[in-house]
Amino acid sequence: MASNFPKWLFDEAKIAGVDYTDKDIADDYDNQHEEFRDFEKEAKNIIAALGLSNDSLVLDIGCGTGGLSICLADVCKHVYAVDVSKSMVDNLKRKIAEKGLTNIDAVQSGFLTYTHEGDKPDAIIANITLHHLPDFWKQIALCSFFDILKLGGRLFLADVVFSFNPRSYSEAIDGWLTGMREIAGQKIADETIVHVRDEFSTWDWIMSGMLTRAGFRIDGCSKIMPQMNTYICTKI
Repeated sequence: MASNFPKWLFDEAKIAGVDYTDKDIADDYDNQHEEFRDFEKEAKNIIAALGLSNDSLVLDIGCGTGGLSICLADVCKHVYAVDVSKSMVDNLKRKIAEKGLTNIDAVQSGFLTYTHEGDKPDAIIANITLHHLPDFWKQIALCSFFDILKLGGRLFLADVVFSFNPRSYSEAIDGWLTGMREIAGQKIADETIVHVRDEFSTWDWIMSGMLTRAGFRIDGCSKIMPQMNTYICTKI
């Protein structure tokens, strides 16, 4: 953690779960995820849900290698693509250079340390990434999102969020792992095991409470996959 941050601040550079700071893992990220994800389709759905246009400024935080950021840049005025992993950001910078894009800023920073400069964004996207923070720090990050957004700005949050009966957690997790193995293959199923054991996904009622506590109005919540929710919110 940089010396200008307090010693008590959660260190986002410490590994919890899959080590996306590892260059080999980061380099293989697209190959693994493209087997069960369609970034162009995801971007179109987000653009429609948030009402984005060629005038929109968008912050894609926890962007990984920028599969979504690149697609958003085809439509939006400017995209700020942020990730804590240098290896992930380096992959994104390579893509930006290859495509000759001039409307993406690739920034290495975390949820808790990112400082936005310039006009406030119209939208913030946190897509399958907030689970890297424990709940205390999720709340701090969501408050930061609210402060960064312009008034009336929108938040798209998708993540692993649990809604099963806590007393049935073993059966629910085993069923989820079986489904992930069928949808995405053994390697992603193994990563899901690491996720459950080492990362910080939360309960749906906690996530909803944190969003409203941060000041957001929740306009909609939907389940996109087993144990995965999407929240569309507005800064009011």
